Amino acid sequence: MPFVRKIVNSNVLAGIIDIPESLKNKKVEILVFSLDDNTTAVNQIEKTKRARGFLAKYKNAAFIEKESTAWAEAVIEKHEHR
Repeated sequence: MPFVRKIVNSNVLAGIIDIPESLKNKKVEILVFSLDDNTTAVNQIEKTKRARGFLAKYKNAAFIEKESTAWAEAVIEKHEHR
């Protein structure tokens, strides 16, 4: 798979991408790969982001309050008559 590797001062990238403070005014390595070769990883990340909050419409606040004791109560109910 062909790629491009270049080492530049991070100031060159300032108008293109957000550079963290810890990398500003330092030499950084830029790697460029074809997107077609990495579509599986990109699609997986996009699917993860799109699934976030998908089931929120089904949440029930009354049940959320009971979650911390639900398992203990189920065990007691199942085994209390033995």
